[in-house]
Amino acid sequence: MNQSKERVQRWPWLLLAVTAVFTLALIYGNNNPRQATASERPVGPSANLITANTSALCQFGVNATANIDLFDTQALRMGWYLDYAARVNPSHPNGADYLPVIRLSQVFVGGERTDDYTYSPSGTALDNAIATNPGAAWVIGNEPDRIDVQDDMEPHVYAAAYHELYHLIKAADPEARILAGSIVQPTPLRLLYLDMILQAYIDQFGQPMPVDVWSIHNFILPEIRGDWGAEIPPGIDADFGEITGVEDMDNMDLFMQRLVNFRQWMKARGYGQVPLYLTEYGILMPGETFPAARVNAFMNATYDYMSNAQDPLLGYAADDYRLVQKWSWFSTNSEFFNGALFEPEPPYALTSIGQNFVDYTAVIPEKVDLYPWKLTSRATPAISGGNPVTLTLNAGIANSGNLTQPTGPALVRFYDGDPHNGGVQISSDQFVSVAGCGRTAVATIDWPNVSPGVYTVYVWVDPNDEIDEANTDNNLQSFTVLVADPAIFLPIVARPGPLP
Repeated sequence: MNQSKERVQRWPWLLLAVTAVFTLALIYGNNNPRQATASERPVGPSANLITANTSALCQFGVNATANIDLFDTQALRMGWYLDYAARVNPSHPNGADYLPVIRLSQVFVGGERTDDYTYSPSGTALDNAIATNPGAAWVIGNEPDRIDVQDDMEPHVYAAAYHELYHLIKAADPEARILAGSIVQPTPLRLLYLDMILQAYIDQFGQPMPVDVWSIHNFILPEIRGDWGAEIPPGIDADFGEITGVEDMDNMDLFMQRLVNFRQWMKARGYGQVPLYLTEYGILMPGETFPAARVNAFMNATYDYMSNAQDPLLGYAADDYRLVQKWSWFSTNSEFFNGALFEPEPPYALTSIGQNFVDYTAVIPEKVDLYPWKLTSRATPAISGGNPVTLTLNAGIANSGNLTQPTGPALVRFYDGDPHNGGVQISSDQFVSVAGCGRTAVATIDWPNVSPGVYTVYVWVDPNDEIDEANTDNNLQSFTVLVADPAIFLPIVARPGPLP
């Protein structure tokens, strides 16, 4: 959702309840993840707090509805932002990441939908944006499930556009990450919309849709055809979805359950170990219904939850099993919707909501937590025939800390056996640098003359304790590698638990 949203013109802002009584069942389960207790935050003027902590925090983002350079964002400690565009040489205030967004549009002829689409930027403008945003996380589409006022794409058309853009961007920048989804809210109706996209992708291209990061919004809006709110996604023949009222906009039970539901959906479809970004959410209702104090309470509750909600069955292992890796508050200064962090006119002073954002992030300490989270391998030759082979070992090194800037270089060593009990180092020292929020890097070595057998390979990050980490118990992890005769079986082994 951006500054130009027209839905505000259609919403009866004084509506206090939605009288329709149809509720679509939550079909994706009702299991709640373990939520760690949030630490108590000191209270007091933020001016006395921000001097000690000004580093960018990778979880916290903002949706910019105007040029980000207009605002003094350093005190927010935001680690990333998006502005619904894909800019050439964008600003990176305080080292914040920029997430380019490619806007989509399905082509209509004579008022009827076609299978054609357009996207913006395109051509040379897109080529230049890719070149000047190396390694960026690209958001493909903004609310393609919202008719009329956003990208409004039928599922099979979104699948085609996503396929083209995924491969176009990856061909120009293999390190780029591609974000799919960006639905208005993860309700059952919209999970059906995503299922239709996934099926359309298989039908058109013969393989599952590749997704580096799933992106969703999490507003709490009614789904009624022809009425205010989230409407009905294109391509779905229904008149109602989930029915909510105005007072539900800050319903934390719904907010939390929807995130759990989406993680369950991801796991069931093979994306369980893919990061999840909440790329837009907030309060869209006017201040008469939702005064600043109520908005701030909701903001704090969501930050508490997403910072701490973990689930070893649903969460992302590279981010200490958290459900959500990054989140973004709507918005910097939209005067048409609630939740603005800055005043809409110069000198763009912080609002009381913006000050609440500052107060929350000001006291968050810097955190680094590096650990090996998976090991993959391949052999040369692929068939041993009973003879020794050369194994290439690729250790995924994760950082579940909270800093946008990479930590490192961090030393990584591989061992044949437990290094505390006679294990022998394999090959030479390797080094990686990794940002937080579940970002990963790969340390690679070649291990020659490996005979058939079962091996326990240990991967040790920062063995000399040169990096100040929140947790060092997980720096050493073991993985099982099987070299079989006559074939070699090389499974991917996900992150185990901490060593005893």
